[in-house]
Amino acid sequence: MGAGDHATEGAAPVSGSQTLDRGLKLLELLASEDRDMTVAELAASLGMHRQAVYRLLTTLRSHRLAAEGSSGRYRLGLGVIQLARQANPHLRRAVLPHLRTLAEELGVTAQCVVAEGDDAVVLAVVEPSDAVFHLSQRSGARHALAQGASGIAIMMSRDPQPRDSEAVIEARSRGYAVSRGTLTPGAVGIAVPLYASEGDAMDASLGIVSMIDLDVERTASRLIAAADEITATEL
Repeated sequence: MGAGDHATEGAAPVSGSQTLDRGLKLLELLASEDRDMTVAELAASLGMHRQAVYRLLTTLRSHRLAAEGSSGRYRLGLGVIQLARQANPHLRRAVLPHLRTLAEELGVTAQCVVAEGDDAVVLAVVEPSDAVFHLSQRSGARHALAQGASGIAIMMSRDPQPRDSEAVIEARSRGYAVSRGTLTPGAVGIAVPLYASEGDAMDASLGIVSMIDLDVERTASRLIAAADEITATEL
């Protein structure tokens, strides 16, 4: 039995599924932090032995899912981005040309977000090429679905529920979602839901995030038009 099959010396063997579970929890922790973390910090957060964490990191590094930075600190590896790009490839291919157009035309960060449980997860993102000041975003980033315009846009496309928030109700009445400083201080988010050609909600949204003031109604109209084009031609 290999060294990676034990949590600590002398401990009971850990099954493959338990090892996988621990490795995934380690990845989730690295993804949730905005800083590189030491083995000791990771072990303390996960309630695991340092040596077990180190063995998991060695495996993750071999697959480029974790990377070692300075002073023995670790962060997500570039392999995670590759995996994220393979998720829902049809939708990603459909939205990318429109995201590029929106990013360049409006000078903002454009993104497609999908729902995963109670989270909103960035499926695809394009940053403007010549905007001096814009929000940097990455595929795979996640936040609570009820926070931010992208998640609210997804929720507004679902059947109304008695406990829907005021933000969701307002978004339905407007036809688009808006958030200000919810996730990033000073940022304005505008998003609209995406629908399949049959009219079914896709639990996905098309949106932009801007660090400068913009015409909300004009931008929302542009997003609605782009979403309609995606539905009509691709989905």
